[in-house]
Amino acid sequence: MSIDSYPIGATVIVGVTLLSVAGLLFVRKQFSLEELRKGHEVGGYLLSVVGTMYAVLLGLVVVDSMTKFQQARNIVESEANSLADVFMLADRLPPDKAKAIHELCNFYCNDLLTKEWPAMAKGEITMSARKAAIKLIREVSDFEPTTENQKAIYPILVQETCQVWDSRRARTNISGYGVPGVEWTVLIIGGIVTVVFTYFFGLENAKAQITMTAMVSLLISLNLYLVVLFGAPFSGDLSVGEDAFKLDKRIFENELGYRHDPDYQPSSYGLPGPKAPAGKATIGLLNKLKSVQ
Repeated sequence: MSIDSYPIGATVIVGVTLLSVAGLLFVRKQFSLEELRKGHEVGGYLLSVVGTMYAVLLGLVVVDSMTKFQQARNIVESEANSLADVFMLADRLPPDKAKAIHELCNFYCNDLLTKEWPAMAKGEITMSARKAAIKLIREVSDFEPTTENQKAIYPILVQETCQVWDSRRARTNISGYGVPGVEWTVLIIGGIVTVVFTYFFGLENAKAQITMTAMVSLLISLNLYLVVLFGAPFSGDLSVGEDAFKLDKRIFENELGYRHDPDYQPSSYGLPGPKAPAGKATIGLLNKLKSVQ
């Protein structure tokens, strides 16, 4: 288990909070209340400046990490939708060409789910999935439409195939790029400085100061943990799921006859019938097919 798992993360947050309280108790033993109070006036202004600067920096980093996470989710949806479109549009091609494209789509989906998705948690990819994607592009581009129907379908097929490749490249880039080390260094040092600043105020009620310091440390730790969770979209307990590709796999295997789900009924377009859940890719593809007929 790593720090981006909930149990380890909670343990680290609690440990950091307790450590900040221990630091406060240590400082109160080293300095008397009178000595600490002498710096209240200047220290209050400095804490305001330091706290504001750090809050702005931390807030921007958290928002950026959450935006990256949502972007990764959208990219995965786009890749899965385009892959399903390619599979369905291939039905309008000659049988041999359609079968080759169908098999490549199914292989790519299976390889991504069984090999590449676990590898992305480590910031890696699989060459077999990349080769399958390249082969799919070549298989689609190596075709000369002859009938009017094929000429209408083929540009859409090429566009969706290129979208699969573009989305794949964007997804693998995000999986291999987390929060830079220098950014983590600035965030951690800034958090330590902000918490330590609270030590140099002397309150008569020690319990009140301990509580306030603990809350400041807890709040900073929670925000830093958000950066940990959202900064790596494909690893940890909070990660972008592969459900869209699982749905693709189910459609592909039913269409190819590799499995027979009782609630799956192929339609005239080779798409799930009324009993099967219709995703965005299915609805969009159906509209495209209707528009070219």
